Amino acid sequence: SDLLDRVGVVPSSLHPFTLFTYIFFHASIAHLLINLFYLWVFGAGVEEALGRRNTLLFYLGAGAFGGLLQTFVTARLLPGPFATLPVLGASAACAGLIGIYAVRYYRARLAFVGLPFRPQVTAVVLIFLGYEMGTGVWAIFAGQSSDGVAHWAHIGGFIFGLAIAQGLGLTAEAERDYLVADASSALDQSDPGVAVRKWEQLLEREPENAAVHDELAESWLALGDREQARLHAVLALKLSLQQGRRDHAAKFYRKRASEGTKTERDAMLADISPEQIFALGLALEEQEAYAEAAAVLREVTLRSPDRPEAETALLKVIMLCATRLGRAGEANVLARLFIERYPQSPFRAQAIELRRVTE
Repeated sequence: SDLLDRVGVVPSSLHPFTLFTYIFFHASIAHLLINLFYLWVFGAGVEEALGRRNTLLFYLGAGAFGGLLQTFVTARLLPGPFATLPVLGASAACAGLIGIYAVRYYRARLAFVGLPFRPQVTAVVLIFLGYEMGTGVWAIFAGQSSDGVAHWAHIGGFIFGLAIAQGLGLTAEAERDYLVADASSALDQSDPGVAVRKWEQLLEREPENAAVHDELAESWLALGDREQARLHAVLALKLSLQQGRRDHAAKFYRKRASEGTKTERDAMLADISPEQIFALGLALEEQEAYAEAAAVLREVTLRSPDRPEAETALLKVIMLCATRLGRAGEANVLARLFIERYPQSPFRAQAIELRRVTE
């Protein structure tokens, strides 16, 4: 019809805008349902990987690229009546989704109604690509399309999907996620040796990732090597503090402090600067881990009593002991120490009042 000629991609007389309109029109209900099926199977995963807006842009781009390739092949290699027929359908755009999905979720298994097993996505994609390539090449040699399907549009959309996936680094993202999943699964299944290997592989990619060091600490601990666990716990703590992620540092410290001895807890702070220890103490206080906060802040006052943050740290320890921990006697002793150590402090009056109320 005239409408289909205006919105479809006609290889012999291509209008650029039709590269973006032809994917929204279909030759039949069956044609539409097939593409909706592909969209349902692969669309959600691609949207999760790219985001909603980027998925829409990608969908349009894959359709346009598929239409261009179909136009080139048809106009140059399949001249004749087939070049004047409008190409319709979202198959090229859906093939692009398949390309992205195959890269980002290459270990996924697909569930099809009526199929007694779940084939791996790579096997499905290889069958799809083999069929499209075989049929497309045959059409060129035969000089016509035997089934009236625009196979080169499908191939173009798929190639576009692969190219975008590589450009966005989705292969590395998938490998990373599978390493995390394998490591977590191994630890859940009481196989810490495998977990250690997987986390170390990820650490080679992301040496500054504090969370990976934390997971390695847990895996080494499960394996019984407390020294390796301590080393990675310290690195997790230092990196998160250096990166300004105080909340993560506090979470890591609390988890390891609850599992280790006092010596191991002290060792975690041994290579950390007073400023970082002070920041850790404040973060612990914000998380209402008052006992841990008091212990960490006291470390600042013991290690570097002459540093500016030590004065504030000692006052905070006094307040925590007096108001949060129910340790009035300790607060009183520390308040007296504060008054003697910092006679010119602007917080001197506050310390005197805390000493008075805790007597």
